[in-house]
Amino acid sequence: MTDETVRKWRTSGFLVGIVFFLTVIFFMVWGYNALFNWAQSRNDAPVNEVVVHGDFTYLDKAQLEAAIRKKLDGSFFTLNVEKLQQAVQQNPWVYGVSIRKEWPQKVKVYVVEQQAFAVWNNDLLLNTFGDVFYANGVEVPDSLPRLYGPEGNEKDVLQGYVNMQSLLELHNFNISELVLSERYAWQIWLKTGIQLNLGRSDKMSRVQRFIDLYPLLSKDNKKVAKVDLRYDIGLAASWQ
Repeated sequence: MTDETVRKWRTSGFLVGIVFFLTVIFFMVWGYNALFNWAQSRNDAPVNEVVVHGDFTYLDKAQLEAAIRKKLDGSFFTLNVEKLQQAVQQNPWVYGVSIRKEWPQKVKVYVVEQQAFAVWNNDLLLNTFGDVFYANGVEVPDSLPRLYGPEGNEKDVLQGYVNMQSLLELHNFNISELVLSERYAWQIWLKTGIQLNLGRSDKMSRVQRFIDLYPLLSKDNKKVAKVDLRYDIGLAASWQ
């Protein structure tokens, strides 16, 4: 066999391989498109099962499933998961949601419920991250602290509450209401009925001053009404 014959044979084999490879790719693409077109043209595979997972305190699982069913659009193949996810997140009590289709006719929805931490400015709620959301007609416990402050200061007020509550509860005090005024001055109402005026600075040291002097203020079973701590040292107090 001459070198020229070998060269032609190798070239022919290479071309056959290329043709075979392109043929395989063609049939794969054609098959995919055919399957996709078939799936889009058929509407006989509806989603007939919606399964919702999550730990719920305020959300009603059955109502949530029913609401999701009403949002289903198209068959199993054509259902837009991203659009459905956006629709579920419109519920203010849904903090996060993940949706997955499961062959042949099931949709699984994983929901993270908002954690109501406090009432904000009387008509809104704060979650544990300081994000505002609407109660949407859902009743929340009266035991939730009531926080007030200028719009945009939700996270600062929440952090202030957490810090001061952590200190106060060590001495059996609990905050029922906390206010950050427009001038950024802090006020606290304890569950015992005592009002603390803390001013704009050094709020933690002033809370500690109240704790240190409270035994003296409540001596002889006196019921403290207000304590003004807006001083570098000392305080002013009134009793019931």
